[in-house]
Amino acid sequence: MRLARGEATVNELTQAFDISQPAISRHLKVLENAGLIKRSRDAQRRPSRVQTQPIADAVSWIERYRDLWEQTYQRLDAVLADELKRRNT
Repeated sequence: MRLARGEATVNELTQAFDISQPAISRHLKVLENAGLIKRSRDAQRRPSRVQTQPIADAVSWIERYRDLWEQTYQRLDAVLADELKRRNT
């Protein structure tokens, strides 16, 4: 959430949260390996910033399957409702 507002260094993130610097660095490394953030070098600073394209790609993929999942869950709801009625009669 913090990086969505703009780039920040590990030290800036450490000040903003009650998490140790090594823990912040580990979290950033995971996000960087997943392609969700990009780290750059600016003299002594190594700011990180959010990469929006991988997130947009994930949202696009999820949206393609949303209707299928909703239809599947609606059928499951109908089957469970029928089963509940059958057991209560």
